[in-house]
Amino acid sequence: MSGHGNGQRMMGIVTTQGVVLESCSLPKMLARMVRTRRVMAPVKRGRTAFAFDWIDDPAEVALEYVRTVLPPKKAILPAHESILDFSLEPTQTAAPIIDDEPFVLFGVHPCDMSGITQLDWAFSRNVKDPHYLARREAATIVALDCMPDEYCFCTSVGTAGTRDGADLFLTPIGTGFMVDVLTPKGAALLEEAPALREPSAEELAEAEAWPEEKARCITRRIDGDIADLPDILERRYESDVWNSTAERCYSCGTCTIVCPTCFCFDVRDEVNLPLTGGSRGRHWDSCQFLDFALVAGPHNFRGKRGSRVRHRWLRKFEYLHREYGRPFCTGCGRCTQACTADISLTDVLNEIIAEVNVGVT
Repeated sequence: MSGHGNGQRMMGIVTTQGVVLESCSLPKMLARMVRTRRVMAPVKRGRTAFAFDWIDDPAEVALEYVRTVLPPKKAILPAHESILDFSLEPTQTAAPIIDDEPFVLFGVHPCDMSGITQLDWAFSRNVKDPHYLARREAATIVALDCMPDEYCFCTSVGTAGTRDGADLFLTPIGTGFMVDVLTPKGAALLEEAPALREPSAEELAEAEAWPEEKARCITRRIDGDIADLPDILERRYESDVWNSTAERCYSCGTCTIVCPTCFCFDVRDEVNLPLTGGSRGRHWDSCQFLDFALVAGPHNFRGKRGSRVRHRWLRKFEYLHREYGRPFCTGCGRCTQACTADISLTDVLNEIIAEVNVGVT
């Protein structure tokens, strides 16, 4: 968190890095936001659950959360969306549906920020996805640092302090938040804060100490160098761990649905009753579903549960790891917490690593 206290004048206020937004000013800032644009932020659901949702009232926002049930990727890649309207009569025409209305995504933790940057890569390489990229450009993202629970392992995959992709970054301190401005969009948004001030020496020290304290609190880890994972998984392709894990798995797909980096989707056309037109939609899909790899024939490339379980780990830590240069996993812990069979992503990965370390053949 280098650079705190090096404030500069930007767009009429002291910003860049090391500016304090006091707790009492945050609701006023949020209130100004919701009057002029859509705002998605974490809200409480029931006694213990949290979810990202569109808000109308700043009082709904709940920032003291560890993780939401679904990641904030849903603001940019909705679970269900219409991507095309088409007409069959009197002539065949089609028009894409592009949602580029500006919005603020508020309170995104570093691990989820990493998930968004990984999706940015996935949807902008090769064939660029206009629907995702329009929403991404329309978004102003306010990231918020956090403290972990027993499911977090962000330090193992290098996402504990991710700021890439965010426009503002907030570090909690006793008086409120230390604000770092990362982009011009962030600076423009901070104009809506009713009051900002330079931090005291004590506030600077508190913010500087946050990352180290966060790292100390993380107890779940991957037992090895993540750079070695692609080769390790390739060597253990036929490991018995995959089938033993599959014996517990229900193939429900929960692990992939809650994942901040999974981006598989299905596409369906729906025709209206007069058969004159319709719409094309896309919907989140899961590689853990039985029919995910079903093709004409019929042939299923991953008809056995063990092959689907194995594919999930190889997808995250071998296939995309080799292409992206790091694991396609953010260490958020959602999949482990949500799994109805109590399957831990890190435990399974560590079993595979242990097999290599002891020379299992």
